[in-house]
Amino acid sequence: MIALPAYPKRASSAEVRQVAPAAYRLAAAGVVVLPCGVALLLLAALVQLEIPTADWLDGIRGLVVTILFWSGLVALVIGVSLLQRPAEVRRGIALSRFGREAGLEYVRSGGPVEARGVFFTDGAAGRTPVYQSGFELRSGPSLSPDLRLGVATFRGNKNDPRGPRPVFRFLELKLPRPVPHVMIDSLRNRRLREGPSAVQRLRLEGDVDRHFAVYAPRGYERDALQLLTPDVLVCLLDHGRAWDVEIVDDRVIVASARFRQRQDATEVPGLLRFALLLGAELRTQVAPYTDPRTENPRTQVPAAGRRLRRRSLWWEALLLIGIVFGTPALILGVLLLIIG
Repeated sequence: MIALPAYPKRASSAEVRQVAPAAYRLAAAGVVVLPCGVALLLLAALVQLEIPTADWLDGIRGLVVTILFWSGLVALVIGVSLLQRPAEVRRGIALSRFGREAGLEYVRSGGPVEARGVFFTDGAAGRTPVYQSGFELRSGPSLSPDLRLGVATFRGNKNDPRGPRPVFRFLELKLPRPVPHVMIDSLRNRRLREGPSAVQRLRLEGDVDRHFAVYAPRGYERDALQLLTPDVLVCLLDHGRAWDVEIVDDRVIVASARFRQRQDATEVPGLLRFALLLGAELRTQVAPYTDPRTENPRTQVPAAGRRLRRRSLWWEALLLIGIVFGTPALILGVLLLIIG
């Protein structure tokens, strides 16, 4: 078993003041701003219900409601953010200490995460990454770390391709070379909003199918089994049942739905230990892997194997519409047959 340092205990208020002297003053300001936001929203509701009955207000009631509503909403967001400042500083202190003892660098904002695969959806080619990493531990080059563990938050707009979750904890580990796309979806880690198409699912023997749904591109089933050897599957079953795993390009990405601060003490060491164990097993399989379908079998994977096909949400929508409208029609038809 890989030895890791114990996760630090909660930082004291004195330590918070030492690292961020203004943290508690900002929290105190949040205590004032938050009720103001609530009051503005309440006043907007009252004006909308025409409870204040003033002649001068009738002509501009809509404008007043809009101004009060957005002012209250902004005040609420600012107030909550200010109140959370001491907790964020405590989180940073703990992660920094743990990272220092584990030989990792801590950064409060790890920057954008490169768009790839299912978790960090790549969408159209050349799109700007839409996930931002925070509270991150990393090692290796700053532009392309060998390992990074952080909290990924969706920062795109409504036109950007969306990932399976708006926020999640992730660990990304670099592999020796690119390999075919493989998705290992834990059945305990909440269902992905837009996962791979079901026709690409591999059926594996033993306990694997009871805990994971494994996907590989069509025609790459044997290649996936070359990577997912019995040792890799044992590592998944023994240590990784709570997490999703994606192997894409030259990276292995482990994702957890438990991303909140109170879960740091268990998730950070647990994810790091699991990823290092899994990474050691996968590197053994990845190093000799070749793909004879390309001109450079030792370094390349053709387009057919680089990405899984996504599950179509249109079919799910059509199925739901069919159930909603088809069921009453079916019942009516049966009743007409009985009456007739």
